Amino acid sequence: MLDTMFATETMAELSARQGRLADAVAIYRHLLRDAEASERTEKWRGRLAELEAGAVGAAAPAPTGAPPATRSAPAPVEVAAATGPRASLVIREPVRSGQVIYAEGRDLIVVAPVHPGAQLLADGHIHVYGPLKGRAVAGAHGLRDAELFCLALEAELVGVDTGYLLSDDIPAALRNGPARVFLTADGTCTVAALSVGRPAAPAAGPSARRIFGDRGSVR
Repeated sequence: MLDTMFATETMAELSARQGRLADAVAIYRHLLRDAEASERTEKWRGRLAELEAGAVGAAAPAPTGAPPATRSAPAPVEVAAATGPRASLVIREPVRSGQVIYAEGRDLIVVAPVHPGAQLLADGHIHVYGPLKGRAVAGAHGLRDAELFCLALEAELVGVDTGYLLSDDIPAALRNGPARVFLTADGTCTVAALSVGRPAAPAAGPSARRIFGDRGSVR
């Protein structure tokens, strides 16, 4: 488990790396409002000053030529090779509002519901065998090949690395059903239907829906 402040800081940096500086500033101000002085709060103050000055700092800018509101991940991040496989973190109890689960250096498997206000983070893949109603980010430290799988997609936010989709970006046809979330080759965060029953006959054309734009237009 990870404390809520870390997850909120993570979401602030996701916003900053996507060029949404106002959102990142608001999150850091909220963090500092009631926090006791510590090394972490000094770090937050420094980062807040950078963001208020309009500097993204170490965060990667949006790709050149891309629309400012496009929710896509920045250039690939190099990740050191793991020294060996680690067992997945398995959560068997419901993840309730305010809880944050972090699978450091491994996959996360949740065999229970994830309630609104709960947050899942994993450096690897995320599997949710139940309704996903909170937030979930796979590949949290630069693993762009990570994916998120769930049996009932009702999430507030889903993402891989720093690419993400908000609830309103998810097409209605894909909500409440089995889904997978991944990054396309160009770094676009995409959601597609996940077949969990008997294999069906191949359908004509590509099976994945590609989502672009600020409000998740589909083509």
